[in-house]
Amino acid sequence: MKETVVLGLVCLAYLAHAQQEPRLGSDGRPLLNKPVLELCMNRTYHEKYGDHHYFLSWREPWHKFEDWDWFNARNFCRERCMDLVSFEEPDEYRHFAKIMFKDNVSSIYTSGRKCNFQDKGCDSVTLQPININGWFWADGNTRIPATNIPSRKTFWSRTGEQGKPQPDNWEGLKQGKLDNVKDKSGLTIEGLQEFYDEACLAVLNNKYDDGIQWHDVACYFRSKIICEDSDLQMKRILKEEQVDVRVPEEPRRL
Repeated sequence: MKETVVLGLVCLAYLAHAQQEPRLGSDGRPLLNKPVLELCMNRTYHEKYGDHHYFLSWREPWHKFEDWDWFNARNFCRERCMDLVSFEEPDEYRHFAKIMFKDNVSSIYTSGRKCNFQDKGCDSVTLQPININGWFWADGNTRIPATNIPSRKTFWSRTGEQGKPQPDNWEGLKQGKLDNVKDKSGLTIEGLQEFYDEACLAVLNNKYDDGIQWHDVACYFRSKIICEDSDLQMKRILKEEQVDVRVPEEPRRL
């Protein structure tokens, strides 16, 4: 009987932490998941900075040893009315860089993304060259300052796999272009292989003896994550469910 009860609790815990199956668009590619009211109301957080709550995956027993790719990390966060962290203010970044150092976390994903999609406006003249002018915070689509000009709001590393300043799209350029491709859905607007294109922004902890700095990585790279309250997703739940989830309820722990 005791064994049955324990098994039941484990199953309930799994359901509470499991992700929804990704929805598919008309082109067969996965879409981002929608927020879930119950998960938003009872979302777990480990840090509060300003008006936002933050989920640090390595501090949660269920996810302590789990790493995510960028897309599935966003889905996990969005289901909880959060999104991957956006470091729009330098003090916010410094706050969490100190936590990464203290907790000896090797890497975390942010919502930072390079606009490399086909037929999504990424070929706009204002975004060229993409690796310089095409970076943005995905939660809210706020532009990140140009990567070739020093800015107090950015913390790109000065070195990477080839010793070059970031972002350098090292893996994307290494894999190169594919010739005679009939289906271009897997290519970036530059004709590079989307899978290998270093289009996601991760914070790495001294991987290249450079301290805790920003790096562009291929979006399949697996990492710890920080989720941050998303004003967009909380407003969406308020509109659709008439529930204000800005302050999460005390999470129920099994």
